[in-house]
Amino acid sequence: MNSTTITIDVNTAYAIRRAARRSVRNVRGKIYKTRNHIRAQINYRKNMFRQAAKKRARTMILSIVAPYPENDIDIVSSNYSNDRINAADGNFFEKYSEIQCKQENRNRLDSQNQDDDHYEDVHVPPSEPENFDEVDSSSNRLLRWTKKENDFLYKISLSAIENRLGLAPEDEDIPSNLLFDYVKNAFCIPDDDHNVLLLESSSEQEALIPILNVTVITANGLEAKDPNGFSDPYCLLGIMPPKENTTEPVNNLADNNETEVDAKKNKKKKWFKIKKKHKKHKKEKLRDKVPEQAIKQTRVIKQNLNPVWEETFSIDLQDLQDDIFHLEIWDHDDDSTILGAMRNINEVVGMKGMGRYFKQIVHNAKNTDGNVDDFLGSIDIPIKDIPSHGKTNWFKLEGKSQKSKAKGKIKLQLHLGYRREKDEETEEEVEDRMSPVECYRCILTRFIEHELQQMGNSNRWDGTLNRETVYILHQLAIQNQLTPLNFAYSRWLAYSKAHTLYAMDYRFLHSLLKTIDEQWKKSQEKSDQSFTTKEKVALADSFDAFVKYCIGLLRKQRDVFPPHKKNVSRLEWLLKCLQHLQALEIYKKLCPAQTDIQSQIINGIQEGTVEWFHRIHAFSEPGTTKDGDVVAAMAGLTNTLNIDLIRSYKYTGKLYQAMLQIDYFSIAYKSFDSLLGEEVIDLMKGVNERLKSKATDSTDISTFLFELYLALKDFLTFRMYLNKSDAEALVLANYHKFFKRAVQNWLSLAYAKAKQRIEKAVELDQVRQVDAMVKHSSSAVDVACCFGQIREFYSKLNWPDVEESYVFVTKITDDICQAAMFYADIIHQKLISKGYYDEEGQFDVTDQLCIAINNIEQVRRSLGVLPKSLNWDKLWLSVTKKQGEQSSDQCKASLEAMLASADDDMMNIIARVAGRVGDKMRPDIKKFVFQLAYTPVKQSLDDAITPLMLYLDKNLITLNEGLLRSNFDRILETLWQVVLDEIREQVIGEHEQHSHNNGHTLGSHTIHVLKSTIGDYTKKKIGAHMPNFKKSKSLKARTRRSSSKSSDDQGEIGECLILTRYGRRFLFEKLAQLFSGNHQKGPEFFARLHSALEILIEFFNADGKGLQMKELMNDDCKTLLSCLVTNKSSTEELIVSYYGQRVQDQLSMVKSPYGTLDVICYYNPMDCKLFVEVTRASNLKALDCNGVSDPFVFIELCPRHMFSVDPQKTKVIKKTLNPVFRQSFEFDVMAEQCKQRGACVMFSVMDHDLMFSNDLEGEAVISLESIPGINMQGSCSQQVSLHLMKPVQNDEDQTMFTVMSNRHGDKRAADFVKKRYHAIDQAKSM
Repeated sequence: MNSTTITIDVNTAYAIRRAARRSVRNVRGKIYKTRNHIRAQINYRKNMFRQAAKKRARTMILSIVAPYPENDIDIVSSNYSNDRINAADGNFFEKYSEIQCKQENRNRLDSQNQDDDHYEDVHVPPSEPENFDEVDSSSNRLLRWTKKENDFLYKISLSAIENRLGLAPEDEDIPSNLLFDYVKNAFCIPDDDHNVLLLESSSEQEALIPILNVTVITANGLEAKDPNGFSDPYCLLGIMPPKENTTEPVNNLADNNETEVDAKKNKKKKWFKIKKKHKKHKKEKLRDKVPEQAIKQTRVIKQNLNPVWEETFSIDLQDLQDDIFHLEIWDHDDDSTILGAMRNINEVVGMKGMGRYFKQIVHNAKNTDGNVDDFLGSIDIPIKDIPSHGKTNWFKLEGKSQKSKAKGKIKLQLHLGYRREKDEETEEEVEDRMSPVECYRCILTRFIEHELQQMGNSNRWDGTLNRETVYILHQLAIQNQLTPLNFAYSRWLAYSKAHTLYAMDYRFLHSLLKTIDEQWKKSQEKSDQSFTTKEKVALADSFDAFVKYCIGLLRKQRDVFPPHKKNVSRLEWLLKCLQHLQALEIYKKLCPAQTDIQSQIINGIQEGTVEWFHRIHAFSEPGTTKDGDVVAAMAGLTNTLNIDLIRSYKYTGKLYQAMLQIDYFSIAYKSFDSLLGEEVIDLMKGVNERLKSKATDSTDISTFLFELYLALKDFLTFRMYLNKSDAEALVLANYHKFFKRAVQNWLSLAYAKAKQRIEKAVELDQVRQVDAMVKHSSSAVDVACCFGQIREFYSKLNWPDVEESYVFVTKITDDICQAAMFYADIIHQKLISKGYYDEEGQFDVTDQLCIAINNIEQVRRSLGVLPKSLNWDKLWLSVTKKQGEQSSDQCKASLEAMLASADDDMMNIIARVAGRVGDKMRPDIKKFVFQLAYTPVKQSLDDAITPLMLYLDKNLITLNEGLLRSNFDRILETLWQVVLDEIREQVIGEHEQHSHNNGHTLGSHTIHVLKSTIGDYTKKKIGAHMPNFKKSKSLKARTRRSSSKSSDDQGEIGECLILTRYGRRFLFEKLAQLFSGNHQKGPEFFARLHSALEILIEFFNADGKGLQMKELMNDDCKTLLSCLVTNKSSTEELIVSYYGQRVQDQLSMVKSPYGTLDVICYYNPMDCKLFVEVTRASNLKALDCNGVSDPFVFIELCPRHMFSVDPQKTKVIKKTLNPVFRQSFEFDVMAEQCKQRGACVMFSVMDHDLMFSNDLEGEAVISLESIPGINMQGSCSQQVSLHLMKPVQNDEDQTMFTVMSNRHGDKRAADFVKKRYHAIDQAKSM
């Protein structure tokens, strides 16, 4: 009774301890899961905010300190932030930028988190069995045994330790006490029970009989004993008992690699035939020595020297230490008589065959008993030298004695084991008794559980066992003679069961599946009995349980396999296990109804996706019913789904597709679309109704709607990975329609917020120095940033509908253009309020002016990116595709006109401000140009132009330091035009005024410049000679009166001068210059201005760094240069230029309405004579009233100042329009005279009148240089037809005639002008 009570207490204690361990493991797993989930979330949020902070800091630095390009400067405005400006409208735009940034960071970080270190420590158990319906959660033990079963298996383990078989390697030789301790701990056996069970195990050892399993595989290189050159080998094998007091060596496995010489020296063979003197049959003598049932014989292989047997034998052993395995190979001969041997003479091959033939006849004659088998070789192997894991090796054959030799070798496979003596058992005892395979599996399962308990499930186990376990299991396998298939079967059942409770490496499970498949196929090839019925049922159940459990894991794979490369690898190998299991023939045979694993996986994926969605949705639901909170929660849910889809496409989906040809991504995506679509539709219907009725504040909810829109847009981007039909059938395919009203409200609100922000930015304007030379204010950056945020908002919308997107683009473009003009107007009004346009006061180039122009220019540039940032090109293509090219052109023209209008308006403001700079600097430039023009001739040009250059250089340096390059170029263009105007005024305007006043009074322009010049001169003299001089009150009053207008210019000058001796002297000098004969402007005057203008062109070009030559050489500059060139030329040069132009006009004529003149001209260089023959004229104009003319030709060499010869003329031909003259003329001229530029012969065809002056029919000119003989071309003459020209006065001629007309006293100029005007007047009368 007491013993029973003690046994019950021990079992209860075991049960309590197991339950406690199970509870601790469950609690520990939950703690690990919760802790690691929190740690992962914290690390994710830290990384997200860290990345966002880095990006924000980087963009802030770029927007403030980034160097500007050399030729063009833009502000980084898209990410700039001014907290004071942002706070004015509650960070309206920044909220949207923050949403965009958060969305981008979320997607980027998720893709990066696959390799982040913070996932390394996340321990996620591979399963949660209590949540799976398919897994029995009643126990966390692999097996539940009774005490009797536990003791039975324990005794089997002890017996395996006590009855070790085979030679163990030194590194595997484990002391028995360590093995006993390990088994005792694994089975949880107390010391007292251990001793009792050990005694029982020892008493049962007598029923165990050791055996040797021998597989005779093949032999190679045997000796040929038959006359045909072959042998008919077979093997005899058995166990030889040890011979007492013998020292003869045997064939040891350890010494099998000895050399042949050592073997001959050290070995003396034992034989089954004990006495050599008896000439009896070998086998008969073997039966005398060894019992017949102990001798094993292989089959005979006919005519083969390399026989293959592949036969296995089991031989009982008596003494594991002293028994010796002995094998002999014999050549079998059927015919033992001489007559039979004689019949085989035809089979003799070669001389050696003939020798064997006669030897066989002699041998058969001596052996009358009929047994003539020949000995081929033998081997001896001590049993104690066979390793515990067996041995497969080639063994060299030995002869009968040291003198005899044997050829060849044999390959054997040797294994030790035990067998039990068969006792008489009832059928019930046979059914209840565990088979060796089942015992091995149960013990392996117990050892696995013990190993995992020791590990604490801290790592995913790869199936590796410790030394003690491996050694004990090895002994169990060899002692119970388990086949490789039994071994693979037991391991699979044990480890697949352990997999349901502990984390294991799926690579190891995959290798187990491969092993069991290979061994089962081998057993099928050998037609061996593979499994018993009970084993088949157990294996089928294990396959079914494994599949169901793995599908359960796949249903919860988002929790079981979190996104990390190690977990992805685990999922990959799990799928490989299912893939390989589905392909196994044994699985198809044992589980015919469960072979469609693919369908089960698809159902599991769908169910798991739906379960996960509902769980995430419930977790993300807000605690309130406010629209903003509900929309934000829906956006968060959508983002969570997007992250899962990214992982599914990049990792999970590819694994399913590659392993099982399952489109995991499409399954998950369509499930999410259906579930999420229902939620979004219900939500947005209510929100839009409340927005329409203004029941909710659009300002508060707009940011959350934008976040939801972006999340849904990202969600719909994944539909590109679906097939076309699935993509079109999505519930959320037209998600954007839910947000149309929200976008319209946002755009209206954004325009009002932008204007509010612009006003605040100008109010809080601060100067920001971009680099050492260019400045702008913070308002320009704030405005450009605001525009950038509006553009970025629309860019992120990426509105799919073409018509609606055009409306939005038009609205955004118009709003930004209007806001930019609003800013430019404010900046311009600020300049006006500061007195920039006031006439009073001295003008200086200030930073405020530069900054104002720069600000407007920067904001104007921000409009230039609208076409690209708003995707105008994409919009045109969409409109063209949907509505046609005409509609697209209309849309394009509308938007471009809107943008061009705003750009022109802002450019006009900039041009107005820049033009005011020119107006302010014009008086000073006018003064310096006047001084340049009227500087005495004795003063050099450098000294005369230096004041103007210094003044321009000083102001341009200031402008260059403060202006953008584009604005600086505009100022340069304005100042260049001012300089051109003032020089032209000196060239043209002063002359016109002087001519108009007959030279007796001064023009207002001269008076103004003279006042300025005399004032500067007087101040300079007073500063040098009278440093203490001060103006009197009367002088100040007189000076003030000088500003009033006076009708008398002379009195005005007198009032403006300071009446000192220095002022009077300078005045008299200037007046003397103006009213003396020198007041007339000669070529030197215009030459100075021409040289000055060329210097100014180089100055404004600045080696290509200033204005380009194309901009400098405008029409005004070209006209002025031409005028100066004309005015600076001498009369002779002008006349030469005139005739040179007439020659070019003659050459360019193709047809003339005034007729033609035929002449022949040549030059005789020997006589220095020019011969001219006038042949005829044709098609002349009728100048007389009778309809004809009286023509004659007037011939002269021009210009007249080059030649001293008189003109000549032909005779008059009366009443004809086609006169024939045929008259020759000679002119004495030198060849050098004819080669001069402009030298020509002028033919004037005249109509002779008696009563009145002759009329001009037309003129023709031929260059003297082109006449034959002038350039030593010979005297060969040809008739030339010249088209008659009508002398006209073009702009260049008018300028030239005006210049020469104004040169009073130049008789040559006067005569030339008079003559040409007379010809022109005659031509007008034609």
